[in-house]
Amino acid sequence: MYTPQPKLTTNTDTVPFMALKGTGSWYDINHTNEWVHHVKQRVTFKIDIVVSDEAIQRLDVRTPAEHIKNIRDTLRAPVADLAFIFDVSRQAVYKWISGNSTPELDKYSRLKELSDIADKFKEEKIDHAATLLKMKTFDGRSLMDLIRTGENRNEHISALISEAKAMERSYQKSGMAKSKATATDDWLSSISIPGMSEQD
Repeated sequence: MYTPQPKLTTNTDTVPFMALKGTGSWYDINHTNEWVHHVKQRVTFKIDIVVSDEAIQRLDVRTPAEHIKNIRDTLRAPVADLAFIFDVSRQAVYKWISGNSTPELDKYSRLKELSDIADKFKEEKIDHAATLLKMKTFDGRSLMDLIRTGENRNEHISALISEAKAMERSYQKSGMAKSKATATDDWLSSISIPGMSEQD
C-alpha cells in the first residue's frame, strides 16, 4: 500500500516521509489527514465464507439475483412465497431479480440462508425439496415460517433431509416407483356409475 522511505534531512531536523505507490506523492507520515484517504477502503462489499463438511473454504460471491434463481430452481418457491419469507412486497423481489435494487442486510441474510438450504437439498439429491419448504413439521410451523422469524437451525434442515430420505426409501420399497400404471379418472362416480355426478 505504501513504501516507507529513509528519513530526509533538512537544515533543522530529520522528518520521516513515505511514498504512496500510484499517487506520485510524498507525505509526512505524521500528517495523517493528508494521506489517509489514499489508503482507506473506498468500496464496501460483502463476501460470505462457507465452510463445507470437508473443512474446505470457498467464497460465496453470488448476487441476490443468483441466490433467488438458486432458490427458485431447487425449491420451486414462487415470488409470493419469497416476499412472505423476506417480509417485502413482490415488487421488491422482482427488483432484486432484475438487479435494480439490493436487499437490506437482514433480508440478504435470510436470502442467503434459504439459498444455502437449497444447496444442501441439492447436495443430498432431495427430489421433492419444494414440498419440504411448506411442511408444518416444527410445532405447526414450516421451514418457511422459521426462516421468516429467524428461528431456523441446522437441526431443522437435518430433520427435513432425514425425513425426505426416509419417505423416498418407503416409496421405493412399496413398489410404486416401478409401477407402470397410469393415472386415471375412472374412480369418478360420474364416469364409473352412469347417471351419477360428482357435483351431487
